[in-house]
Amino acid sequence: MNQRNSRRPFPLRPAFLFRYLLCLLFFPAVAVCADDNPPPPKDLTELPIEALMQIEVPQVFSASKYEQKATAAPSSTTVITADEIKRYGYRTLADVLASVQGFYVSDDRDTAFLGTRGVNLGDFNSRILLLVNGHRVNNDLDDGAGIDTAFILDVDLIDRIEIIRGPGSVLYGNNAFFGVINVITRTGKQVDGTEVSASYGSYNAASGRVTFGSQFTNGLQMLLSGTLYHSDGAGNLFYKEYDTPSQNNGIAHNLDGDGFGSLFGSVSYKDFTWEAAYVDRRKDNPTAQYDTTFNATGLTTRDDRTYTVLKYAHKSPDLADISANIYFDQSDVSIGYPISPSFFKEEQTGQWAGGEVQIDKKIFDRHVLTVGAEVRDDFNQSRRVFEPSTGDVLTDVHASRYNYGVFAQGDFAVVTNLHVNAGVRFDEYEHFDPSLSPRVALIYNPFAQSTFKLIYGTAFRDPNFLELSAPGFEGIRPEKITSLEGIYEQGINQNLRSSLSVYYNRMDDLIDFENGSFTNFDADTLGLEMALEGKWANDIRTRLSYSLQHTENTSDDAGLPDSPMHLVKFNLSVPLLKDKIFAGLEVQYTSSSHTVYSDLSGDTLNGPDSPGYAVVNLTLFSHDLIKNLDASVGVYNLGNNQYYVPSSRFHLQSSIQQDGINFRLKLTYRF
Repeated sequence: MNQRNSRRPFPLRPAFLFRYLLCLLFFPAVAVCADDNPPPPKDLTELPIEALMQIEVPQVFSASKYEQKATAAPSSTTVITADEIKRYGYRTLADVLASVQGFYVSDDRDTAFLGTRGVNLGDFNSRILLLVNGHRVNNDLDDGAGIDTAFILDVDLIDRIEIIRGPGSVLYGNNAFFGVINVITRTGKQVDGTEVSASYGSYNAASGRVTFGSQFTNGLQMLLSGTLYHSDGAGNLFYKEYDTPSQNNGIAHNLDGDGFGSLFGSVSYKDFTWEAAYVDRRKDNPTAQYDTTFNATGLTTRDDRTYTVLKYAHKSPDLADISANIYFDQSDVSIGYPISPSFFKEEQTGQWAGGEVQIDKKIFDRHVLTVGAEVRDDFNQSRRVFEPSTGDVLTDVHASRYNYGVFAQGDFAVVTNLHVNAGVRFDEYEHFDPSLSPRVALIYNPFAQSTFKLIYGTAFRDPNFLELSAPGFEGIRPEKITSLEGIYEQGINQNLRSSLSVYYNRMDDLIDFENGSFTNFDADTLGLEMALEGKWANDIRTRLSYSLQHTENTSDDAGLPDSPMHLVKFNLSVPLLKDKIFAGLEVQYTSSSHTVYSDLSGDTLNGPDSPGYAVVNLTLFSHDLIKNLDASVGVYNLGNNQYYVPSSRFHLQSSIQQDGINFRLKLTYRF
């Protein structure tokens, strides 16, 4: 980060004032915030931020599509590392995201739905763009992306996760509505051998993984990994909505099973990288969703997701950096519907291919210009609902769609401590008017360790294939968001980094399923996010965040379902034996939410509010206590809290109970 060249007698005095304000806000009585020592005589504005802090400012790629410090990115960012995943015992990507400021997860025992900045409409996470190494994972059927056991990667393969908040269509186009999540995998060089991992936990949940990675003397790198997982799920689940003798008194018995198999491989040599991934996930659903017969076997969702991509990236300091890729993706979904006395089945298939090219040019070592283009052909989209026993077909829909986008962005150093980042993207999808997505950010560093950002941006989400293939879809309009956000990031002494974000989102024509068909409505959110991260010399690490998000449906002056106003997250990692054994404590609080549900006639009704809840997780993790062996034991929902999260509009239940206390034991050995 560029620093101011001017000299002043006490260069950090304004920073001290902000630091004390933040300490009062987060830790009113924490003595560590006090500073009894006068500032050193050396002009600290001459030093890079990293020289002033033990806690490192992370690098991010996804905010601008090139590497930069998080403090220079035109957005609010969070980076979660592989080390944190191990220390806190995260089992899925959903576990990771639930720990991050401004995010919350609702699981209806079939799918984990990600909410962010006050919006979670239970539509398969189509308003967050999920990437793996920069490749889009959202499918072309419902534009969804699995974050639970349907996620295409084993979390053990993750090197870091970059979370970029705010509209991201300026670089990514469709689906980057509330933000972008880019999961960066480990490389063959990082693995450097063979890993074998196994776990066992509650509900007879067991997994096994084998990973091989290496970098050869000629520079070739390769990584190959496979994982199998199975869980019986909870044996008995009670739903009062079905509490009659003919429906087993509301108890769903042995209907919560889960399992997947996944593969991931990558090969890189010089400027080229080939990558492929596959997951086959099968989830039994105990909730009698979609008005199916309660406590009947067969309500099962099977998700297959595949992609392969060939990438090229070449850096030329004298000319320009160029990157390009071509890819092929496929998504297959099948769902069984036991509706006594019949059984129906739905099959969905999506296939698409495309490519992207991007050029980055640095000018005078002060400015960065980026231009790019992307093209994609969804050449096969199909949905079929039929009765297998008779062959009767209820629904048979086929479609295709073509789209392209071009974008340009510039990061300009107006003066050494003031940058302007501005860009725009033009997208055209078949069947809809073109979309123009601008973003402008002012990034100001008035003194050492301090950054102010002011960001304006827009994004869009076009109706997906399933929304367009539903009855009565005519007139459904694309979604659009306009966002204004102010961000203040501050380093506090050598151990703490803090951030404060205030944002306003105006959302036009959000698409929702109501009373048996899709419809549009408008909403807005006014929110605040505060976070404090600490890293100490004895390797104690802390994270604390608070999110206030007030969202209103402005079309009918009502609140949104599954939109908690308050989120509190706290993480603490403490070494019990230096560099060998760590204890990780996590506390999450989510306030109450409105709920909705569908009655037997298909009408969407308001349900009672889902109460607020707190969850405590504890993990013990050991690294190389025995040479080459990592071990962990995690206890989740330590207080055995019986809590509920809002369901989707396809349930008779307004809220779905979550798991009580449960555990996982995991061993990983490196050869």
